[in-house]
Amino acid sequence: MDRNKFDVVIVGGGVIGLFCAYYLNLQGKSVLVLEKGEIMKSCSYGNCGLISPSHAFPLNSPQLLLKAAKWVFQKDSPFYVRPQWDKEFLSWMFDFAKISLTKNQRVKSMHGRHGLLTSSRDLYGELLADSNWNCNWSPSGIHFVFHKRKCFEEYAKKDDILKILGVAAQPLISSELHDMEPSLTEYAYGSWYYPMDASLNPGELLMELSTKLRERGVQIIENSPVEGWLESNGGLFGVQLADSEYLADNVVLATGSVSPKMVENLKLTLPVIPGKGYSITMKSPNVQPKCPIIFDEHKVVATPWKDSYRLGGTMEFSGHDSSFNPHRIENLKTVASKYLKEPYSQEHVSNWFGWRPMTPDGLPIIDRSPRHSNLFLACGHNMLGLSMAPATGKMISELIDGQVCHIDPQPYSLN
Repeated sequence: MDRNKFDVVIVGGGVIGLFCAYYLNLQGKSVLVLEKGEIMKSCSYGNCGLISPSHAFPLNSPQLLLKAAKWVFQKDSPFYVRPQWDKEFLSWMFDFAKISLTKNQRVKSMHGRHGLLTSSRDLYGELLADSNWNCNWSPSGIHFVFHKRKCFEEYAKKDDILKILGVAAQPLISSELHDMEPSLTEYAYGSWYYPMDASLNPGELLMELSTKLRERGVQIIENSPVEGWLESNGGLFGVQLADSEYLADNVVLATGSVSPKMVENLKLTLPVIPGKGYSITMKSPNVQPKCPIIFDEHKVVATPWKDSYRLGGTMEFSGHDSSFNPHRIENLKTVASKYLKEPYSQEHVSNWFGWRPMTPDGLPIIDRSPRHSNLFLACGHNMLGLSMAPATGKMISELIDGQVCHIDPQPYSLN
């Protein structure tokens, strides 16, 4: 039986797990990453690649509750809930609604998200300044584009709050917008442009990061699902696979939407449910945006890269349902065709869906387990795993090493 020993075993090889490995490796720790499938098929792979301090607001709001009540009955809506009587799901939805109606909690969530987003944006800037990273890094900003003048003007209230946090947008309308972003049609009335935002290709980042980690001595084993935990005296001393064991001084759980199931036997309850998102990737059209564009009224994103282009979005609460809903892909294309002169290309098209790990308050869980002194949790990053990954990885390394965290860890406590 394989009884390799590591300073840290990380369960989960998506972008969160890999950045945990990156910063732990910088501390000189021996690290093993176990991924149940393939890294390039993780949920991190198929998102739209936004690195966005502008996304400090959680989904929770009274306005979203009203919209969601209408969207539930529309096939092509950006939000869908499959009727289900699962106790955990109903509890999650109740908490989501309660927080949506509680201003203090929404403000707390916003500040917590802001801390991780701005720290990660700075860390990405430092890391990817090295030209050896090939992941289509582009600090070009992001547009929040609106069709209706009323919606554009209402968004000003959000921007006023973000200004207090030091994240301010440039409002653009009419010819000023179309001169800056000539790929847009006249359907676009105006945009709030956030110059501090950035983007990258998440698949290329995963490839680069995993390659560099292996070069630095981090062991990464794919297609290796963890089946159990090795427990002793209130702590864990390793993990159990089908035909092997790995021992560890510390264990990190970074398994996204399946995290609650992973810790059932440890008598831990995590308020995380899956929210399915879709994307479509293709060869770059001849006329493509200069930077990512969010069509905010429809919750659809268009992201341009050097040799490819992606449309993504929607939120579907249907559990871990692995069926593919073609209406979601068609909705992405329909929305893009309204706003963009050349909305998509038919070349090298690939469709994707994945499960985002959603928490009811929009905050991830980055904490030491209350039941196991050497189990650390890094999960529940909602739709912002890529945007929050470096700061999360650095925080986990600080918690394990007993250091003062570079940002206040309190908002991300399991409690």
